[in-house]
Amino acid sequence: MLAIEQYTRRLLKDFHPIVAANRPPVDLAPEPADGERFVRGSGGLVTGLSGLAQATGAVWVASVRDGLERELELGNGGEPMMVETTDGSRFQVSWVNPPRLVYDLYYNAIANPLLWFVQHYLWNLAEAPVLDDSTHRAWTEGYRLVNQLFAQQIVREARRGRKRPLVLSHDYHLYLVPRLVRRELPDAVIQHFVHIPWPTPQYWKVLPHYMRDEIMDGLLAADIIGLQTYSDVRNFLLTCEENMGLPVDLRQQTAFYRGRTVWVRRYPISIDVREFERSAASPAVERAEREVLRWRPEQLVYRVDRMDLSKNIIRGFIAYERLLHAHPEWHRRVIFWAMLQKTRQNVPEYREYARQVVQTARFINGRFASGDWQPIRLELRDDMNRAVAGYKQFDVLLVNPIYDGMNLVAKEGITVNRRGGALVLSENAGTHEELGEWAITINPFDVDATAQALHRALLMDPVERHARAEKMRAVVQQNDVARWISAQLQDIRDLVEPLAARQPEVATGDTIAVGREGSI
Repeated sequence: MLAIEQYTRRLLKDFHPIVAANRPPVDLAPEPADGERFVRGSGGLVTGLSGLAQATGAVWVASVRDGLERELELGNGGEPMMVETTDGSRFQVSWVNPPRLVYDLYYNAIANPLLWFVQHYLWNLAEAPVLDDSTHRAWTEGYRLVNQLFAQQIVREARRGRKRPLVLSHDYHLYLVPRLVRRELPDAVIQHFVHIPWPTPQYWKVLPHYMRDEIMDGLLAADIIGLQTYSDVRNFLLTCEENMGLPVDLRQQTAFYRGRTVWVRRYPISIDVREFERSAASPAVERAEREVLRWRPEQLVYRVDRMDLSKNIIRGFIAYERLLHAHPEWHRRVIFWAMLQKTRQNVPEYREYARQVVQTARFINGRFASGDWQPIRLELRDDMNRAVAGYKQFDVLLVNPIYDGMNLVAKEGITVNRRGGALVLSENAGTHEELGEWAITINPFDVDATAQALHRALLMDPVERHARAEKMRAVVQQNDVARWISAQLQDIRDLVEPLAARQPEVATGDTIAVGREGSI
């Protein structure tokens, strides 16, 4: 990453960069002997943004999430703090400290599950969601307020610097931030990146009129809106056109709002390939791999995921059950290893889903187990070294999300696997735009077709499997996280700087102007 850091600093020499995301770049790992130590945060967002923050030297504005972080923020007097992780990474973190009840409304009532469910098409619309006064309260007293607190902190950090502010805000937690920052810093350069899928205009109408228009008004205050795929870009522009009544140019990928041109661009997020390969060769991963080799069967089907409804874990298990039923020759020769982490257990839908995942695995094991052979090996743990050991050992990697913004599991697995492992990939994963040509494509809802895809992958000629894997690995290596960073920053220079002489926005007071009759 050294070359991209040097390139980035040169490219942004005239800017004061600020990254804003709900999650900080680090997690706390208390160790009494050494005091509080930090480890780099997990998840696709932090993985991508960590490189971006270090490459730009940005201040990272993040929310306090638990008691220990709260103590650190208060102990620092609200000033940015330099944090060094156990792997030597350094981040300058500026904390936003919302009251706990406010954060709960923002995160557990609006961001998750409401916005997450909308953007992943997860609602059973015949039954849910049921929106009422409590939803409106969560929006006004939770989501809107936390976005205001983020904007205030961003503005505070921007005014510490002497250069033009460059605000890089991220994801569905902070949709209102660009507008709030624009009001205080009209000359700031603002990009907002959406890490999750952008659904069709019609599906956005699950949300009340005021909510979806406020989201769009917030985002359209940015200069550039980044999304993961071509489909997401098109859906966003169609949402501007159909739901907001705005003029758009699908060819130029622009929307026009309040007298401004807003650029909508595709930036598929990726991984730091060299760093990931170094991690895969570490002693800790090699120890974990030796343990896996003690029990791995002739063929290993693998998945590693958070227990999120969007990941489609239960249908993956059912497809494996269909495989074992249709092809008893695989009995005792294959194991489906699922390494899963519980997530968002304070949201009822997630607790119930986790229960169903475990119950489904137990049912299949009860039906097919023979002697010491358990067809599903279910591990509920968050252990990155063990996860990478699984990447190195799989024969088939199953990535079958209902919808995913990108899915870095596919890229990570293909990068370090040297067994010629096959990738069975949902056509609704953002990764499919890049890797679908060489993966075995599935419809994530069709369990019989998924079973057939698993069978095909297990039987595939080793020469073909290795050839496909090499093609995918080459794509990931070419389109790594450095390219993700540089593409965005180059667009900031190429697209935004020529607009420096742009006209100011149309004045609308405190209301949210929309492209059709009326305002909120």
